[in-house]
Amino acid sequence: MTGRAFALPREAFASLTPHQQGLVAVLGAAILWSSGGLFIKWVSLDALGVTMWRSLLAGVVMWAIARPPMRPPWKTGKLTWGIAISYALTLVMFVAATKLTTAASAIFLQYTAPLYLLVTGAVFLHERATKTDFATVAVAFGGMALFFVGKLDADAMTGNALAAASGVTLAAMFTLLRAPGCAVETRPEAMVWGNILLVVGLFAVNLGRRTSSPFTPDLSDIAGLVFLGVVQIGFAYLLFGYGVAHVQALEASLIGMLEPVLNPVWVFLFLGETPGWWAVLGGAIIIAAVAARTFTTERGKANANTTVIPADI
Repeated sequence: MTGRAFALPREAFASLTPHQQGLVAVLGAAILWSSGGLFIKWVSLDALGVTMWRSLLAGVVMWAIARPPMRPPWKTGKLTWGIAISYALTLVMFVAATKLTTAASAIFLQYTAPLYLLVTGAVFLHERATKTDFATVAVAFGGMALFFVGKLDADAMTGNALAAASGVTLAAMFTLLRAPGCAVETRPEAMVWGNILLVVGLFAVNLGRRTSSPFTPDLSDIAGLVFLGVVQIGFAYLLFGYGVAHVQALEASLIGMLEPVLNPVWVFLFLGETPGWWAVLGGAIIIAAVAARTFTTERGKANANTTVIPADI
C-alpha cells in the first residue's frame, strides 16, 4: 500500500504537460522557501552563521542528488558563474538587509524582481509580457503593499538599498536560468558553486569577527540547520531549477511571491504569532492574482492546442 501511495502522486505528475510540471515544481519551491522564517527563528545563531551552515548543507545536498559535472573554476563557463554569483549575492544581500531593516521591508523590496523581469524577459529571453502579466504584477504588488502596512522602515536606508539590490540580482538569476545556453546540468552546478562562494566568504567574515559564538551551533540548533540547508534551500532550489526550465522567468517570479504570503502562516501555526488583517487581505490578493493568471494562461494553452476536425460532408 505504501508503494502505491507514493506511485499515485508520481503518476499524476507524469500526466501533466511539461509547463504544468514546471508550475508545480516552482510552487513546491516557493512553499519550501516560505518555511525559512520559522526555522531561522528556531536556530539561535545570527543571520551570517545561519546562512553559512545552510549554504554548506545545501551545496552538499544539491551535489549528492543532482551530481552535476563540477568542473574546475577556471573551466566553468560564464553563464554558470553568472548564475552562481547572482544566486550568492541574492541570498547574502537579503540576509544582510534583514539585519539592517525590518524583515517586511527586506522581502517587499526583494520581490520587486518581477518589475525587472518584465524588461529582461522581453529583451534577453524574448518572453514578451502580456496584458495579463502586467495586470497580475500590478495587483500582486498592491497585495504585497497591504501585506506590510505599517511595517516598512523608511529610515534604514542601507538595509533597504541592499534589499532592493537583492531584487535586481534575483531577477538576474531568474533570467540567466532561462537563458538558451543553460543546460540541464548547468543549473545545479551553478547552485553548488554559489553555495561554495557563500560558505568560503561567510566563513572568512565570521572568523574576522573574532568570536565563534554567533556561528557555532549547539545541539538544539542542529535540526533547524539541517532542515534549512537540506529542505528549505537544497531541495527547494533543485525543484526550482527543474521548474524554471519549463515556465517563463516572470511566471516563476510571480509564483515565488507566494513565499512571503506563506511565511507568516507557518510562524502562526507553530509559534502562534498572529498576522494582522492587512496581511491576511494582502496575502489573499496575491494568491488570487497568481491563481487567476495561471488558470487563464493554462486555459489559453489548452484552447490553442485543441484541434478542430471538420465533419465529413
